[in-house]
Amino acid sequence: MILKKLSKFNLIYQIIFLILFSAILKANEVKIITKIGEEIITNIDIENEFNYLTTLNISLKQMNKDQVIAFAKNSLIKEKIKKNELQKFYKLNNKNETVDLMIEDIYKKLNINSLDEFKLHLKNNNLDYDNVYEKIEIESVWNELIYQKFKNKIFIDEEELKRKILNNREKVESLFISEILIGINNKNEINKKYNEIVKNIEKYGFKESVLKFSISNSKNNSGTIGWINKNSLSQKIQKALDEIQIGEITKPILVSSGILVLKLEDKKFLENNKDPNEELRKQINFEMNSQLNNFSRIYYDKIKKKFLDE
Repeated sequence: MILKKLSKFNLIYQIIFLILFSAILKANEVKIITKIGEEIITNIDIENEFNYLTTLNISLKQMNKDQVIAFAKNSLIKEKIKKNELQKFYKLNNKNETVDLMIEDIYKKLNINSLDEFKLHLKNNNLDYDNVYEKIEIESVWNELIYQKFKNKIFIDEEELKRKILNNREKVESLFISEILIGINNKNEINKKYNEIVKNIEKYGFKESVLKFSISNSKNNSGTIGWINKNSLSQKIQKALDEIQIGEITKPILVSSGILVLKLEDKKFLENNKDPNEELRKQINFEMNSQLNNFSRIYYDKIKKKFLDE
């Protein structure tokens, strides 16, 4: 009788084990999600990208996981397309000072004091330093490619910037802003796109909406631009920001790369003791980066279309 009960117990145990084992296998099943050129992207790749993004940007951990997973998929697709294009012009996997500086900036933002500590931080989060280095190298070399291709098309009115700086030497209004930049095909889409964004912000929040809609490079940092001198912004953007309070978003602002929606996170007035030459340099860099980001988006969309047409 006892043997019969033990046999029955063993059978039930084996059935439960098989069910659990099957569930584990199913959870770890590798599925091909998409293909970029000759490279495939699997569900495991996307999970690894999710881990990479949330480890280097802690704020992403507080967001809806499904939206971050969708962001991780798009991030990985963009990386593969960029890498494919870069290999036509550059030899990758080369150590360089620019990447080292970018990595230093990343780990300092995470309050990590040294490269060795950063490597340990990555290891504790199941990330390989060499793989992280390659990802950042791709972004660095891509920026170099865009600069070399479009540097002659950049226009900055330095005299106008100097005038703004010299006319505002007493107190400076500094704004902390975040952005969502959306590409559009024609002006008739502006209201429709804007209303869609507003509804999404009301339901999920601004940062989650950045992941869903924005095409700007600031997307990797939850749309954060940071503190910026108000006078360095165009009159159109200044006017839009003047119409809102802290915590609110602007009406859609039509820019060369699409429509811009800004959120005013905070503001303050500072005594302007800065060197005007240093202030000019910062504003020139800001304007140049803004134009390069637009060229980057246009160029990326062009090569992405080639992959979709293949």
